[in-house]
Amino acid sequence: MHGDPTEPPRSGVPDASAATSSTDPGDGGRQRFQWFRDMRTWIHARPHVHLFYKVLVGIVGGLIVVIGLILVPLPGPGWLVVFVGLTVLASEFHFFHRIITWLRAKLHRFWDWAKRHAPSKRMRDAADRGKADVDAAHAEAHRNVGVRPRGRTARPGH
Repeated sequence: MHGDPTEPPRSGVPDASAATSSTDPGDGGRQRFQWFRDMRTWIHARPHVHLFYKVLVGIVGGLIVVIGLILVPLPGPGWLVVFVGLTVLASEFHFFHRIITWLRAKLHRFWDWAKRHAPSKRMRDAADRGKADVDAAHAEAHRNVGVRPRGRTARPGH
């Protein structure tokens, strides 16, 4: 049926990404992870596969968080790894999505405080960039993992 092993399983629904070009610079990256969204739709439509996927996401995300917490006292991106792990967990677990949303609000407050108390324009600009980076990362993560199966209502915050 599908000769390419890297091609995601089809659910019988026409592929919207085939009609549009992913090389279009004006698409805003929407088509970049279309294969991932299609795969998640396929997984959510099959309860046994979805359970396996959810357990796998929980194990991988939990492992990333633990590794990040181990890296926190060491020089390097410890907290960044923790946030990446939480984002992975938030893709399937509402509780972790709420944690990520709460952390985003706290980071916004921090960047606002840093901007107000910065002694130079350069530091105020850095605070603006930090806030924009947090927003961009959150929006991209939400866009990439926000697929919900059809027939099921979205939970608040999704």
